Amino acid sequence: MFTYAAGVWGEATKFYCVRKALKAFQRQFAIRAIRAFRTVSAAAAIALAQFVPLHLAVDEAREIQMVKNTGTLQDIPSDITLRKKVPVNQQLHPAERVSIDFSEASTQEEIAQLTKEYPIKMYTDGSKLDGGEVGCAAVIYLPDSKTTKLKRKLGRTSSVFVAELTAIETGLHWIVNSKWRHNIAVASDSMSALKALQDRSNPDPTVASIHSALRDLKQNHIEVSFTWVKAHCGIEGNETADLAAKQAAVQRTATALNEFPISYAKYAIRKRTLAKWQDEYAAETANSEIRKWFNNIEEIGEFKKRVGTSFEYTQIITGHGFHKSYLHRFKILDNPVCPCDDSSIQDITHLTRHCPVFGKIRHEHEMTCRNLKIDPYNLLALTTKEQPIETFTILVNEIIRRLKKLNNT
Repeated sequence: MFTYAAGVWGEATKFYCVRKALKAFQRQFAIRAIRAFRTVSAAAAIALAQFVPLHLAVDEAREIQMVKNTGTLQDIPSDITLRKKVPVNQQLHPAERVSIDFSEASTQEEIAQLTKEYPIKMYTDGSKLDGGEVGCAAVIYLPDSKTTKLKRKLGRTSSVFVAELTAIETGLHWIVNSKWRHNIAVASDSMSALKALQDRSNPDPTVASIHSALRDLKQNHIEVSFTWVKAHCGIEGNETADLAAKQAAVQRTATALNEFPISYAKYAIRKRTLAKWQDEYAAETANSEIRKWFNNIEEIGEFKKRVGTSFEYTQIITGHGFHKSYLHRFKILDNPVCPCDDSSIQDITHLTRHCPVFGKIRHEHEMTCRNLKIDPYNLLALTTKEQPIETFTILVNEIIRRLKKLNNT
């Protein structure tokens, strides 16, 4: 609800009063989500709940809308523009659109059986390398026993999905403009690309171009079949296309497609949002207790993914719980001293690392961590092994369970 029409009003988040109001509202939901005491700060609760702060979410929605309006994205050259949908009035008339279906093959024998009645066999593939280079290729086996390889290098902002579609588009348009008038069997290892082609009204520009090619081939009485093939399972044509696509990605030629999909813009903007959130997390003094356990937002997300949320862990991580230093801070008890020795301040550090009342359980946990060479109080490191996080969870649960009785409150 809050990001609705953010393209119009989103700039209001530059005002402190707006950010404060959004944060106060979001705090209520975050505290319930992490099962925390209501005294936990908004910044800490939102970070532990892994809710993107509302003012940053609004900024993100506004930036995405600006990209849609202008067709350009910050930090990339202005000549690389947004990949826009094809308007309805520029798509094929419904009567001219070709409905397609596809078979599936996992072995060389299966694909050979499915394509034996098709003189022209075409294998397509798209690839995005670790360095960001993108390429696609169509390998066409012709009736005269010759093989044609069509390679295209795409811009770094292109996705693998776009590369897979471009490979099919390149191959089909080559055949439309060639002398060959034989039925064609197209094999691709991209299920998403084939399903996109099944949508007769898909507004993607490459899908629309493929539909036009299929219309032209149909008018020339050429039948086209599609088959999904399992990748990297020894199918010769698919392996050849995969290698050609990788070669296309690194070739020293001009890119054939200088566009970015909206998914790329959303990814880039979300990355900036998370960086801003991390800066706020590091600067916020109210996060001092959480930062003792987690250096950054990403670590909190990893911990929650592996362990989840509990009332006991929330008290340990936020420092807001039943221990005496907290109760004394809010004038519920007259002193913060632990009854274990009547001198130590009973805070989270004392309870988890020093209090003799929990010495036996703590010793078992520390011995387990020592055997595995893991820091016993590094939460993220503990989650890498099943046993240490189990022993620490037992310690945490036992501390919270016995605190009220220990303090006689």
